Amino acid sequence: MSSNTVAPPSVPYRAVLLDLDGTLLDTIPDLAHAANAMRLDLGLPALPESLIATFVGKGVDNLIVRTLGADLNAAPLPPELIARGRESFYRHYHLVNGLKSVVYEGVMPGLRALHEMGLKLAVVTNKPTEFTRPLLERTGLTAFMQAIVCGDTLTERKPHPAPMLHACALLQVQPEQAVAIGDSINDALSARAAGCAVLAVPYGYNEGQSVHTLDVDAIVETIEVAARWIAQGRQAG
Repeated sequence: MSSNTVAPPSVPYRAVLLDLDGTLLDTIPDLAHAANAMRLDLGLPALPESLIATFVGKGVDNLIVRTLGADLNAAPLPPELIARGRESFYRHYHLVNGLKSVVYEGVMPGLRALHEMGLKLAVVTNKPTEFTRPLLERTGLTAFMQAIVCGDTLTERKPHPAPMLHACALLQVQPEQAVAIGDSINDALSARAAGCAVLAVPYGYNEGQSVHTLDVDAIVETIEVAARWIAQGRQAG
């Protein structure tokens, strides 16, 4: 569904739940650097950045396994290999986290617009806390957020609804009063199961698949366009 054809419903939204990688930030340059450094440490050749981009979405541990197996659906790997890979990836990613990551066009004006509407904002990501908080600080996004839910905040991660529900609880809103914005099936499934409205941006990763296949309320070109979509819904309500 296109943001040009789907009108926002008349719901008094009070909060916005934002994915991080592929939605607010292009983090692939840093992630790919760490992932390939890990492979080189283990005697494996580097992979194209474009391939590693398809491995992002279900958390760091899945990224590590997929990168080691050089496949989105990598076969089971020996636990000791995964452990060595994890130690290497974490070490390298700590060194580069945020160095080459870029805030997507439309994010800053979009966040400012959402803030000016009085909406509560939260990041809901599958990235571990130890990487998420420094990244938000380095890119100037922390100041916009009233809550941060990371991949290790709960026992469950997206596409499970628990992270979205937890964010709503932290912001003291009901799920139906929240709009989730993401770039992948993990965001869409998590938000739908939680009972939130769902918007998707088309420029992210989505494990190499088109966002046009996702069950969302609208596809919005940027976070700034998402802010306008939400504003229209509030006005209609």
